[in-house]
Amino acid sequence: MASKSETLPALTGADTIEPAWRVSTSLASARPGEVLLLDEHGQVMGGQAMRRQQVAAWAAVGGVAGVGVIAVAALAGPLVGLISGGVFAGMMWRQTRAWRRAREALVLASAGRRDEALAAVERLEHGRVAEPLRPFLFYLKGKLEWQRGNFDAALALYDRAIGTVGPRRRRAMYWVCAFDRAQLLAVMGKVDAARTARADLEGAPRGDYFALELALTDLVIAFAADDLGLLPADEELFEWAKVALGCSRFGTNLVLLAWALGGRNELDMEKLLLREAAPRLTTEFLRESFPRLATWYEERRVAVGADRDDDPDEL
Repeated sequence: MASKSETLPALTGADTIEPAWRVSTSLASARPGEVLLLDEHGQVMGGQAMRRQQVAAWAAVGGVAGVGVIAVAALAGPLVGLISGGVFAGMMWRQTRAWRRAREALVLASAGRRDEALAAVERLEHGRVAEPLRPFLFYLKGKLEWQRGNFDAALALYDRAIGTVGPRRRRAMYWVCAFDRAQLLAVMGKVDAARTARADLEGAPRGDYFALELALTDLVIAFAADDLGLLPADEELFEWAKVALGCSRFGTNLVLLAWALGGRNELDMEKLLLREAAPRLTTEFLRESFPRLATWYEERRVAVGADRDDDPDEL
């Protein structure tokens, strides 16, 4: 769990300070304002792998030296922002300015500065941008519109992003978009469509980030359908919870796991998950992006006493 000293200034009220480009080296340590570097299997790249890919080129020239790397902002489930390394390697020199602006929008989004990030994306859209950058802009704008509660606009943008990268299905960029789209359909109440989209995700690689996204997708669909029978056995849910609790982010995952395990009478675990979710929801805009879950969370955490620091049973 990140402390205030570990987060960007934007999260402590200094919104006029531009957030810096910072890279996290693991899924567990990802904090607001940081990005994760993923390989094509959806695996977060550690220090040695990043050095092999010469990741320092991101900060130096606004490009990516390693083909096949993508960057994902460390936001709440689903995670926000993605950039195809192969795309930016090819446009490193001729599109440096546009890439820098896209990178700034990505970091603003990750820091929870949603409206500023959206404005930055819209300014970028109106300028001269190479076509390979367009899918990323569709994706990031879609995510930001989702966070604003504009579900139809977000879905249309995801469809444009996926339509652009669809022919290259094996690329990580396609799968990041596909995970988000399936989850959004469920949030919109289009459960049958979400389940159809979920079936397509069976073909996704199983790196640690993609495994987290697949679990999140199943949880979102089950909650939207109000059907715990759609989820695996309790043992697997506990494994999902163990992974999520080991991370500094992903509060939505914890809330959904609290709903699932509480619904299966694991009440102590439900309370723990609800308590641990609160500091992880800082940049997730849950009320706008998932209103029904937000209502359940706010009511349930009070009902079970997860909103209190002290457990009366321990006094």
